[in-house]
Order: sequence, then C-alpha cells, then structure tokens
Amino acid sequence: MDHPTSVAFLDETGAIASDRIFAVGCLKVSEPADLLRPLQKLKDRKHRYEEIHWVDATRDSMPFYEAVIDAVRKVRGVRFSCFVADRALADPVARFGSPWRAYERLAAQLLIGSIQPQELVCVLADEYSTPDEVHFEAEVRQTVNVRLGRLAVTSVCRLDSRAAVPLQIVDLLTAAVAFEFRQDLGLAGTNSPKAHLARYVREAYSVSSFLRGVDRSGVNVKIYRGRTRVVGTP
Repeated sequence: MDHPTSVAFLDETGAIASDRIFAVGCLKVSEPADLLRPLQKLKDRKHRYEEIHWVDATRDSMPFYEAVIDAVRKVRGVRFSCFVADRALADPVARFGSPWRAYERLAAQLLIGSIQPQELVCVLADEYSTPDEVHFEAEVRQTVNVRLGRLAVTSVCRLDSRAAVPLQIVDLLTAAVAFEFRQDLGLAGTNSPKAHLARYVREAYSVSSFLRGVDRSGVNVKIYRGRTRVVGTP
C-alpha cells in the first residue's frame, strides 16, 4: 500500500540490426488515466482516431501531433526517458551479440535509470517479431530486478501499439529525439514535417538540443557509450 507505482511504456525507433542511429524510449506514468483522458478528449475534439505514429507525421497531421505533445506536457507524473545509440561510435549489437539481446539490454538499462526508489513498475512494450528462443519479457524483468536488488518490475508485457495510446506517444517522442541525431549526421533534412515536429518536441521540453544528452524536469536523454552504465534517476 505504501509503494509508489507506475506504468512504463517502452518503444524503439530504428532497426537495431542495420540503422546507424537506434533509440529506446520510455514513458513512465504514475497514473495512466491522467494521460489517457486528455488524449481521448483531444481525439474526440479533432475527430482523429487513427494511430499516432511518427511515420505519419505530415503537414496535414502536424497541428494534431503538436496538440498531442502539448497535452502530454501538461500532465503531471509523466516522465520521458530515452537512450540513444550511434552504432558507428558504440555498437550495442557488437557488444551483446545479437540485435534482440542488444535491445533487451538497452531497455533494461533505461528502466534501471527510470525507476524511483521503492517504486513498483509494470512495463508495457511495443510488440516486435523475435525468434522463439528470445524471451524479452523475462530477461528484462530479471535484469532490472537483479540490478536493483529488489522487486521493481512486477511484469513485462508486449502488445500491439494500436491497443495503447501511450505506446504511440513513446514512438513519437523517441523518433523525434533520434531524428535530431540523424540530422546531425546528414541523414535527415531540416525542412520536412518530421524536422518541424522534432524541433517542436525540443521546444515543448525547453531543450535546445538532445545531442549531448539532457536531464531536466519531464525528460531525460542519455547517449549509449558502450560499457557506460545508465545510473541515477532520469
């Protein structure tokens, strides 16, 4: 009864097996209903019921996506964290042996840095295809709990992002962060709708750039540097 509780929504952007920039994002919500209600009201008001997805960021969808970001920022108890890997500088796939194992480890490290002392967290992660021998849910739960030395993650469940609007929000925010890293490498433009949306996310969080990492109210972005662990509380 005395434990703080949260739900953490996990998603990734980029193909970890092939893309240079790969990022894992986490949206931790102390009371999911406080986030879901205003988002549902916004959808009803705008008559927009399709999935919120970074790949669908166009000039026509931009006003709605900006309103979504604004709605998320107004909710207390919502914290976005992101772990970005530039595989040309520090490759988690090379370190951990496979794309699936690398994603497990990055997701676990992101959660370790996001969970508050004594907090119990249920993790909902976006579904993705893996070989039968990959047990993402069990591995992430065990890794986090062993590292923290207690029961911190009570359960991990993967589900289709169409079933959970917060997973769609993680997709939007994580991709916006990763987009700036791609821009910095000359892999993305500066005048597209996605460039505009990435800039809007930075402005919403009062951040000039995510390229060197950020740690402030509501948002934490860290850069993967090989054997450097994520520590502290994002």
